[in-house]
Amino acid sequence: EYPRQAQLRRQEGVVYVRFVMNRNGEVLSHSIERSSGHTLLDREVTSMLQRAQPLPVMPPELPQHRLEVVLPVAFNLR
Repeated sequence: EYPRQAQLRRQEGVVYVRFVMNRNGEVLSHSIERSSGHTLLDREVTSMLQRAQPLPVMPPELPQHRLEVVLPVAFNLR
């Protein structure tokens, strides 16, 4: 969700979030790898991860117990 205050302020950017998930799709940890430069957008990415849990389970082809991902989340006004 695009934060309303960020929309009103015409804030745009890309947040890179690093997170670790287990096989069941639970996020074990997360951090902002690279900020968008806007606190409102950065906070929304953290909220997004919380709302999205549980994530899809890991496919059986991946043998590890955890998966670390860096995900870019773009906020663009159009």
